[in-house]
Amino acid sequence: MSPTDSQAGWEDFFWTAFERSRLPMALLDEERRYVEANPAHLELYGYRPEDLVGRQVDEFLPEHELPTVEDEWRDFLRTGDYTGERTYTSADGSVVRIQYAASAAVVTGRRLALYVVLSSQPEEPADSPGDGRDGETLSPREQEVVRLVAMGMTSRQAAEELNVSTETVRTHIRNALAKTGTRTRAQLVARMLGAGELRE
Repeated sequence: MSPTDSQAGWEDFFWTAFERSRLPMALLDEERRYVEANPAHLELYGYRPEDLVGRQVDEFLPEHELPTVEDEWRDFLRTGDYTGERTYTSADGSVVRIQYAASAAVVTGRRLALYVVLSSQPEEPADSPGDGRDGETLSPREQEVVRLVAMGMTSRQAAEELNVSTETVRTHIRNALAKTGTRTRAQLVARMLGAGELRE
């Protein structure tokens, strides 16, 4: 397979995961403007694509969040990876506390920020923070589990899809977190998807 074919295959999977995932995802350009938001993102916050695309994400943050945005963004541009919590204003004016992870990705030739959003509810207790063995390669089964997580499946749903136990899925997720040095499923998905390391 040529590098061009490989890149095309990755972008096909990227857009499939982006569109179909139950995890809210958004792409921002280097000026923090929305480029795309997936259906889960639009549904969570109640916006239409035309309400978001071309507008800076700062416009959707409550005023008390704004003083830290620039420093956080500079850190992200420097490292290409970020996780955090923020409050975000929905279309109906309500404010939602979210957890998110961001990863730099080159999509259709542009350097973009891929944001994967989770609510502030704790993740499944079987997950544990990555231990920093960054750079280890995920096994084919771990990659398969992460692909299902990227599509928004819970551990139970992934277990049913793969015909394995829920604990087996959680073990694969823990291993993937450890190998990538990530701390949450959102960060894991953002990093793996943004780096082009998930393919069908």
